[in-house]
Amino acid sequence: MGRRLLVTAAVAALIAASVADAASGDRKRPDPNVAGLQTALAMQRLYRGPVDGILGPKTIAALKALQQRSRFASSNVLGTRTLAALGKLGRPRYGTRALRQGLVGLDVAGLQFELHYHGFPTRGTAVFDARTRAALIGFQRFASLRADGVAGRGTFAALDLPPPATPSLRSPLPLVQHATAVGNAVELSCPYATAVAAVVAGTVVFAANRPHGYGYTVITRDARGLEVLYAHLARIDVRPRQRVVPGALVGLAGWTGKARAQTSLRLELRLRGAELNAYAAVR
Repeated sequence: MGRRLLVTAAVAALIAASVADAASGDRKRPDPNVAGLQTALAMQRLYRGPVDGILGPKTIAALKALQQRSRFASSNVLGTRTLAALGKLGRPRYGTRALRQGLVGLDVAGLQFELHYHGFPTRGTAVFDARTRAALIGFQRFASLRADGVAGRGTFAALDLPPPATPSLRSPLPLVQHATAVGNAVELSCPYATAVAAVVAGTVVFAANRPHGYGYTVITRDARGLEVLYAHLARIDVRPRQRVVPGALVGLAGWTGKARAQTSLRLELRLRGAELNAYAAVR
């Protein structure tokens, strides 16, 4: 019991340091421990904000609600009693143990957040499941680490680096009526049969009908490993292994793969497996 309280106290101290940083006005990268805390509070149905690793007013309010529900009062919303009320989801601190499939805890939720932050999304459940392992292996390959599905010191160090930068790309359409972010992808509404142009040079690695709602799809890849996916096409105008230059005709926009006849172009970006923000890339 003493060791458990010691671990919880360490988590409390780390999160308290995050509060001090926020109060000083410094803009720091998201904290995986805070993200783990937000995940735990969300699973308790006390937090409805984004899991963003930033300790803001909504997170503080959720912690106070946890205290009230647990029937204890404390001026320190980040104290050991507060975190202990979250049970096994309130500990241990991120990066203090190797993580593998089957483990549960705040640090697992922190890992899931970090993987998502670096372009390898997985569900934030605080449970290291098969989906988390697959995302971790994808990141380890991206970072040129041993892809064993176990997060140790090397993986934590790589996750501490900034995520891959999103490139600024030309628009694939001459006219965009509306842009909607869908996760890291973007749906660009446009008139039917609008010409779709390559946003970057590359080689066509896929040009065919794709299941799961994509429809007629083209994927190109450049020398850096940047893949661009164009989906919902009405027509495909390229073939596999064909080289394309920026502005080259890829196909015509349509609604293939969609349940409704509503024209849009779906654009997705990946760099060696890491999902990039396509909405930001073409804005």
